[in-house]
Amino acid sequence: MKDIRLAIDVESGDFGPDVIISGIIEAEKRSKKPFHSLLCGNKDRIEGVLKKINADQGLQKFEIVHCRDSILPQDKRARVWKKRADSSIIRCITLQKESRVDASVSAGDTAILMGAALFILGRSLGVIRPALAAFLPTVCKKPVLLLDVGANLNCRVDHLVSFALMGSSYVSRFFDQLSPAVALLNIGKEPVKGTRVICDSAAELQKKCKNFIGFIEGNGVLSGDADVVVCDGFTGNVLLKACESILALTESVLDHNAGLLRLIKGRMSILDPENYGAVPFLGIKGTVLKAHGSSSSRAIANAILTAITAVEKKAVWSENVRPKG
Repeated sequence: MKDIRLAIDVESGDFGPDVIISGIIEAEKRSKKPFHSLLCGNKDRIEGVLKKINADQGLQKFEIVHCRDSILPQDKRARVWKKRADSSIIRCITLQKESRVDASVSAGDTAILMGAALFILGRSLGVIRPALAAFLPTVCKKPVLLLDVGANLNCRVDHLVSFALMGSSYVSRFFDQLSPAVALLNIGKEPVKGTRVICDSAAELQKKCKNFIGFIEGNGVLSGDADVVVCDGFTGNVLLKACESILALTESVLDHNAGLLRLIKGRMSILDPENYGAVPFLGIKGTVLKAHGSSSSRAIANAILTAITAVEKKAVWSENVRPKG
């Protein structure tokens, strides 16, 4: 099998090329599969970082894709993919369209990345709205896939059904799991609980998703009661960020007891969002992963390793998803 090729937006994130490139180098050391990186960004800045971190050999083993443009705060997100085509975030997606890379990784703006992926790569067959998915840890020591976590704030029934089918397909391929359990996030498990959209979505999922197990409450998400949890992007984003704050809260409460804090942090390491690295856009004709804006080099390394696994297993593939809409 040929080396996996990744387009990496090195200008993205809160900390810039230094952290992104350090993450790439860390991923190379940890990856069991060979991969080739195309570094998208300012050529002079990239070469300067490589020399600064004593990775001069990177000038040979990395392919630098010089990007002359950058996205400005006043640029309108809806059209930036066309207006700033030579920016690093857009160039990553364009390289996929040209079949020069197998996947893209960026810690840039979610809306801009989603817009570029949608308009340049297009939707997968039968997908009404692409979704942003995220893995959360559970007490069962297996992750749960939550979607949508921010791409679609208001959802119809057909959107939620589509998310369920896409999420099930992704988990099945990513983990080689035959029939992942799919649940719909709700305020109760009883059939009469929830909004009209939630209740109607459950009725449709009973017909169209053979591994649908019904409603799940918020306290069941991290318990591992389901493999895929479906919700609208507003609810999913709130839940995701609340989960990410648990570790920080623990640190704050126990900052006076260093020994106990170390012990608990070791036990709670699965709650560290940096362990997931990046989250995929599902329903796009291509593997596009979004890393957190505040990602450390370790988080970027994990994002790259996730991208490699997703490409290798063809996890982001939903041509068989054809919900009616």
